[in-house]
Formats: sequence, structure tokens, C-alpha cells
Amino acid sequence: MTRKKGLLGTDFSRIRAIIILSVDIILIVALVLILQIDKLVNTTLYGYGLNFSTGWAEPYWAMLRSSLILIVAAIIIISAVELPYPSFSKERQGKGKETR
Repeated sequence: MTRKKGLLGTDFSRIRAIIILSVDIILIVALVLILQIDKLVNTTLYGYGLNFSTGWAEPYWAMLRSSLILIVAAIIIISAVELPYPSFSKERQGKGKETR
């Protein structure tokens, strides 16, 4: 049984895993950047005269929490759904004729 090679002679599953992990890394970087913005708002801006008000704080907190939840959910869903599946070539081989 031969394995079908994909782009540049590499296995589809390896490329797929690299893409999925790259997306996870991008989402983790976005998560860190959002937390840095929160740190900026909660520490630095008060030194420049930011006055606390529930008028801006409540929408800010809602958007911050929503963003964090969506990013974490995306990381979990992408990793849990995409990584365990075999490559496309393996799926084709299991369903019928073997491609050589």
C-alpha cells in the first residue's frame, strides 16, 4: 500500500496539521494581544486621566469577555475537530480503489 503524496512531495496530513497548528498559534497571539489591550486600559490609561464610568466599562467588559470566549472556543473547536482526522488520501483509500 503506497501513500499518496501531496504538495511538494509531502503527506497531506502533515500539511493539514501544520495549517491547523498555525491557525491555533494565530488565535493564541490574538488572545495575548487582547489581554494586553485590557492591561493597557486597566493600568496605563488611568495615568493619562481616564475616568471610570459604567457607561464605557460595561460594554468594554462585555466585548472583552465575548472576544476571549470566541477565541478560546475557536482554538478548542479547530483542534478537537480537525487534528484527529486522517488525511484526505487515507479517506479515499479506505472508501474504494487505491490510487497509485
